[in-house]
Amino acid sequence: MNKIDLTTQVIEPFERINRLYQELEQTTDTYGTDELLHPSEIHTVEEIGHHPKTSLTDLAEYLRITKGSATKMVQRLVKKALVTKTFAPDSENKIQIILTSKGEIAYKNHRQYLQHLENQLISIYEPLSDQELEGIIRISQPTEDLLKRLIQERSR
Repeated sequence: MNKIDLTTQVIEPFERINRLYQELEQTTDTYGTDELLHPSEIHTVEEIGHHPKTSLTDLAEYLRITKGSATKMVQRLVKKALVTKTFAPDSENKIQIILTSKGEIAYKNHRQYLQHLENQLISIYEPLSDQELEGIIRISQPTEDLLKRLIQERSR
């Protein structure tokens, strides 16, 4: 088998894995609550859990979305009783966002899900030799750089 055939054998599974990951990222789950949560919602809960009492501006920055989008997302999470909005004690107009007990449950269960996923991935890669793992690492960064560049080019 020549180099092009071998390279294709690497690229095709990578593309399939990427599509499957994108599909996984579109699925919903309750994360131990009575609410079906979309990925964007649980990712927002995750950031609020990482940054308790965060502001809308900071939350938007963490999520890399506009403040308007963050506001809409928080409104959805308030309706689902996952977060509350209160005024920051040091300001009359600055809002802070806090997880409710239901939000804490979703946050905790999502963290457990991520740990479970990581453990499963580790079990897949664990049998590989150090050289094989180093080879994967070596191609990961240039691949990531290529994708970032393509996203940037399309965003113009």
